[in-house]
Amino acid sequence: MRPLTNFSKRAQRLGKISSCLQPLHGNFPLLKVTRLNSSSLDKLRNMVNLYLLASLEAFYKGRSFNMYDRLFDNCISEILGLPNITPNGLILPKQQTYLAYNQIHAAIVEIINLLNLEAHIKSVHAPVNIRLVNGMPDPIVDNRPRASVKMHSDMWAGEPANAIMVFLPIYGEHGKIGIKWIEPLTFPVSLMRPLDDFDEGLSLIENGIEYDVGFNPGDLVLVDPFVLHATQKNACGMRLSLEFRFIASENLISDKHAPGTRHRNYLSYPEWSEIGQRRILVSEEPLSPFLGEYGPTKNDYAAKFKIVDVDESL
Repeated sequence: MRPLTNFSKRAQRLGKISSCLQPLHGNFPLLKVTRLNSSSLDKLRNMVNLYLLASLEAFYKGRSFNMYDRLFDNCISEILGLPNITPNGLILPKQQTYLAYNQIHAAIVEIINLLNLEAHIKSVHAPVNIRLVNGMPDPIVDNRPRASVKMHSDMWAGEPANAIMVFLPIYGEHGKIGIKWIEPLTFPVSLMRPLDDFDEGLSLIENGIEYDVGFNPGDLVLVDPFVLHATQKNACGMRLSLEFRFIASENLISDKHAPGTRHRNYLSYPEWSEIGQRRILVSEEPLSPFLGEYGPTKNDYAAKFKIVDVDESL
């Protein structure tokens, strides 16, 4: 009989990290799920609405939008028409919207501190991803080498092996447009690196254990990068989530095999936690169509940003 997990050290580390998140309503060796309190979820939704409002008003000149008018439900066609959405669904901060983005970041910092997670964090990726997923399959988008609908590890996109994934579902058809999670039987060192095409590692899902995990608004999901995952597109509808990664304070021997290529996007926790307060993330790019991900595969983040002191931005 196969043991509960073949990655006991990694499971122990995630167990320590998640010990402050009780109660857990999803408890797997390499994946943990807890529930945000209602005030934290409400604040996140308000900040996301402000960001969507800023994006809509900046792009649709002359039109009036109301953030309290269920933007995600009533303006979804306009949201989908925004030019700053990447093929994998990231709604990138731009010149006209980065101030609203920083308020989302500040709300997430509050949640991390409230849950006492900072003790387990060495550094954190900036920016936080704001991801919009359309549940209808799109052959052009979904067949790209690194499409999010393909089973993959974040290591295959250049993330380090000690980067814990954090998912915060906010809106949408999460029961229908979720994420599939599989813990592989093994994870050979030869595949702990960036891959030109996620399909190169597809054999790892054979005989793997699938985690039966919902992806529901208000959840906070922590995932070890040894878990393979893929966006599920099988229904008409949309979902929006916030996602980021943090480097765990505890190092494991298995981490050294995938040092990653994105370290310049990671900030120490004290630096990262000041974004939206004493420091802000700034974009110099206008609100114009994103084209980069249709080009050659890259291991860098989708766009360039600066982190500056508030005084420098005035």
